[in-house]
Amino acid sequence: MDPALAGLAAAAATALVQAVTKDGWEAAKARLAAILHRHGADDPAVAAHLDRTEDRLLGAPQPAGAPGLVADGPAAAEERLRWALLLAAFLAEHEAAAADLRRFADDLRPPAGDGSVVVQQVAAGRDAYTAGRDQHVRPRPAAGAGDVC
Repeated sequence: MDPALAGLAAAAATALVQAVTKDGWEAAKARLAAILHRHGADDPAVAAHLDRTEDRLLGAPQPAGAPGLVADGPAAAEERLRWALLLAAFLAEHEAAAADLRRFADDLRPPAGDGSVVVQQVAAGRDAYTAGRDQHVRPRPAAGAGDVC
């Protein structure tokens, strides 16, 4: 199989599995089913695969303290592999579906920069600084050193 198509199948599988954890799952599920149907897939079989993916991920045990469904646990990895293989086999027979599948994966991919969150909690009675890049901090001048505050 063409490595580019295999990579596309893996990207689409990842996007699909991540979509299960988000509000747009129903739309993503319907869109993938429509893409596969348009290129010759059996509708009931696709719907059954999508429903099983949802059931497996929603029924999978979650790590303690994890908020909601985790898209990177063992069950998600298994589903990503399952869909990558299914989509790779589909693309091997229906290369014309590649453009639609690429758009599907691109549309579901989160925008760059959304993966980084900084949470800062300061409980001390001193200054606290957070920076995304360079930061220069100078000591405060000693009391009575000419500063008027």
